[in-house]
Amino acid sequence: MYKNFALTIVLSLILFSCGKSGVVLPSATGTRYEILVVMDQTAWKAPGGRALVALLDQDMKAMPQAEPVLSIMYCQPKDFGDILKPSRNILITEINPRFEIPKITYGRNTWSQPQSIVKIEVASDSALTVLLKESGNKVLDYFLTTERNRQIEIGKNYINHKAKNEIETIFGIQVDIPSELTKVTKGKDFYWITNDHHHTRKDMVIYSYPYRDKNTFTKEYLIAKRDSFMKANIPGEFEGSYMGTELVHYQPILREINVNDTYCAELSGLWRMFNGGSMGGPFYSHTRVDEINQRVITVEGFVFAPGAKKRNHIRQLEAAIYTVKLPQEINAIKEVSVVADKKDTK
Repeated sequence: MYKNFALTIVLSLILFSCGKSGVVLPSATGTRYEILVVMDQTAWKAPGGRALVALLDQDMKAMPQAEPVLSIMYCQPKDFGDILKPSRNILITEINPRFEIPKITYGRNTWSQPQSIVKIEVASDSALTVLLKESGNKVLDYFLTTERNRQIEIGKNYINHKAKNEIETIFGIQVDIPSELTKVTKGKDFYWITNDHHHTRKDMVIYSYPYRDKNTFTKEYLIAKRDSFMKANIPGEFEGSYMGTELVHYQPILREINVNDTYCAELSGLWRMFNGGSMGGPFYSHTRVDEINQRVITVEGFVFAPGAKKRNHIRQLEAAIYTVKLPQEINAIKEVSVVADKKDTK
């Protein structure tokens, strides 16, 4: 009965509405990267339900301690009432033989705002397992992307405008630096800003160098450049110590992505202090080409929070990095509406 299953998955993007125009939705509840799963208890305990948990609860990559990509809350359909409906991220799964064609529906802002909702309809538990294997990452990416976009919007209200203007003067780029980052250190083609907090320290760095060729974007080259800039500009607390990339216990992850429809090398991994000191934590960076000035620009965020969770902090810096606009984007010709002059009337 599952012969045509893989060929008949339907993914539909449907915008949920509040039902009445002009209705003001309440603010979404819950914390960042928290998701409510609404599912029958029998299905929750079955292999398909366990596969769903494994998808959402998997360890976030490039972290020094295990932290899930999403924090799961669970309830049965009978308990999904007015208190839980405003949750910021909701995944509703319904298993019923009448759903002959598996379906994933994506929506937003049904019971609150900002809210992201995914509804999965399948005929059986085994159908759910197959669907998650084929399309689970799309579901996960939907929640992660909408959370990042929310963080970007929130961040617009908390920008260090002095730092943003200074960075544009030095590098010709724009980036929404979080207002909590205030302490600045500058070097040659290098800018470092931090909140300098003892318990949860968050830092961003920007550095640039000439663009040579496509080999610039190999993982080995990017790491070598990173280590060169960090060693020269970020010393440790002990003489001779410096920041570098952890390569023994964890290999950085390089992904080729598109940002603003242009190529971007995304690098994530762990950093630590060498030659003394025990500091370390996760880092995340984007490296792109400044086409106007033929330079490579890297914008990175890193976190130091010993004994504390780091997921939401590194995600916050990731969101800030996604706001970067390169010179060619800032100077792009915008569409201009031309209105013909009115003829003189006599």
